[in-house]
Amino acid sequence: MHQLQLVIDHDSLLINQLTEALSSPTLSSSAKLAEARRVLTALGLDLGVTAAQQVWSASELAKEFGISAQAIGRLANQHQVKTDEFGEYRLDQAVHSRKQVQTFYYNQRGRNQLAELLKTRT
Repeated sequence: MHQLQLVIDHDSLLINQLTEALSSPTLSSSAKLAEARRVLTALGLDLGVTAAQQVWSASELAKEFGISAQAIGRLANQHQVKTDEFGEYRLDQAVHSRKQVQTFYYNQRGRNQLAELLKTRT
């Protein structure tokens, strides 16, 4: 009985997270789709919901390029890469707290732009 209650509580938490994401006025459509896919997958349902395009966080790009996420952010700020052309802002959870923060996610054009900037920098 206790294990059944844990499953119900977990599923209820996921449904609440999905409801919050879908009703958020600040999340982009692709961010809402990504959250829907995450929750549906966690619930064991895969309805083929896919995001319109692949995006990368500064941390993911930093690992790929062999530099820090802060360096990615500084480079992007210096060269005005954080625009709709190169990606989008999404609400994300802060690493060491439950606070929600806006995080920029880079699309393919943003990723390519940062790669070019890094080539010319070195």
